[in-house]
Amino acid sequence: MSVISVLRYIPYVMRRHPSAETTAAARCLAPECGWSAEPTAKADVCSDMCIQHTGRTGHMTFVREFSEVAVVERVQ
Repeated sequence: MSVISVLRYIPYVMRRHPSAETTAAARCLAPECGWSAEPTAKADVCSDMCIQHTGRTGHMTFVREFSEVAVVERVQ
């Protein structure tokens, strides 16, 4: 009697969790500045906060970070 291996590959996909929101945050890259935008669910609000900071300080370079909760699902 011989042993036979059967390999099954199951495809998966990663998607944004249906009940999750994308969060945007930013911080100023000027060396002497510690300013950062509070995380928000609206990317446009984050951008507006950066623009207002530039208007007040003249600082023009920011790191923007976007995060979301994701879920891996089996492809049907």
